[in-house]
Amino acid sequence: MIQKFCVPILSAIILMLSTAAVQGQKPAASPTPSPTPLKLERVTKFDGNVTFPEVDGWELSEKTQYPTPDMGYSVNYESPAARITIYVYTGGQSAIPNSLLGVVAEEMKGTQAGINTIVERGGYESAKELKNETVTLGGKNGKVKSLHVHYDLRAGGRDLDSHIYLFPYNNYFVKLRMTGPKAATPNAGIATLLEAIDLLFSK
Repeated sequence: MIQKFCVPILSAIILMLSTAAVQGQKPAASPTPSPTPLKLERVTKFDGNVTFPEVDGWELSEKTQYPTPDMGYSVNYESPAARITIYVYTGGQSAIPNSLLGVVAEEMKGTQAGINTIVERGGYESAKELKNETVTLGGKNGKVKSLHVHYDLRAGGRDLDSHIYLFPYNNYFVKLRMTGPKAATPNAGIATLLEAIDLLFSK
């Protein structure tokens, strides 16, 4: 009889001890998943194609493409106050550093020489250089540094203001030519347009 009772009791004790041992074990650690590698977007080389913004008070033209890729293209912004033509081109340069020195400075000198040639050929009656400086297109809050030359022009018996801005952008030259009647005070619309161009080429 004692043996009959001992066997079930002994079995129950073994079962309790086994259960307690299992409960006391820590769960096996799950392997840490490897991070999914990030897929980088393909970087496409800038091809010079700029989408110019609409600016209040100015009428934006379609792009004018020139005969060769080196000459690039231009757009016009027109207002009663002035016309501003923006040229985007390489001028045959394979690399244009992000600096106002070197090839950018030489390009501005070439533009100035071109104005002198127009005067010699009678296209302008006179061209007097008033300023030759470095400016920020957007004013005190702007970011784009640019060479700037200001001329007092006389053409067709009229006195005109002429401004040239030149700066590099992603291996391209960007040149702004602005010509309009002489004004006693600066035109607020021109400042607004220059701020928009500064914002565009700050990206």
